[in-house]
Amino acid sequence: MNLNPFDFYRFDNPDGSSKLWAIRYNHDGTFTTFWGKSGAKMASNTKGIVHPDDMHKLIRSKQRKGYEHSGQAWIGDDGKISNVPPTSSKPVGVDHQPTENDPNIYWRIKIPSPMLDSPVHHFSRGLATGYANAILRTYPDCLWAEMIIHGHGDFVKPDAGCLSKEDGIASLLLLMVLKKNAPEGITVSLSHEDGVEISDQLKLETEALSFFDTDLESVRQIAEEMGLLVKRIDLSMIAPEQEDFYF
Repeated sequence: MNLNPFDFYRFDNPDGSSKLWAIRYNHDGTFTTFWGKSGAKMASNTKGIVHPDDMHKLIRSKQRKGYEHSGQAWIGDDGKISNVPPTSSKPVGVDHQPTENDPNIYWRIKIPSPMLDSPVHHFSRGLATGYANAILRTYPDCLWAEMIIHGHGDFVKPDAGCLSKEDGIASLLLLMVLKKNAPEGITVSLSHEDGVEISDQLKLETEALSFFDTDLESVRQIAEEMGLLVKRIDLSMIAPEQEDFYF
């Protein structure tokens, strides 16, 4: 049983009535939505995630229509809404999905039309899949990596979106390594909320790391593995004693 709560969004009609819409990631590559009038039995649907930004795009589309985040709750198999989980186990998951007022990091992938489905494009997709597999060894819950692998690198296409804190540092590392190793003609761009560019030099991007509440040393191992940081010299491999010195 999935113990994650749903994020609820509410739309108030001019006549005083309201509608509810709820969404939850199921940690199996799918997400579930519920919707209906307040107080009535809600309909539901479960879909597979094709693109890592699918849920965020859907949430933003609801917000543009006037739905506002109203909190979290659980929905039982009978469709009833509850403020406690269906079992005594502690729910696992995210505090909340991003709202329009949350800060974000923005990304964009540009590929000229003639390059689509070219050998270079296919190489980039394979590259993305390889890095996603590396990420999952360190961050097994990274939705972005799961979706890239599931789609065999289809993420690498002309598109744009944003990262919230809930996406985690792994999503940023993936985009940074794609930016660093993108073949000529394919451009991966990253920027902060204020438009300041994020480079592929991880050691210079302390602000981007702090956005995800982490620092360079916390991600050093995976960053070195993916080439975002130069590996440190292992001093244990150097002879500890040197008797003679020649100049």
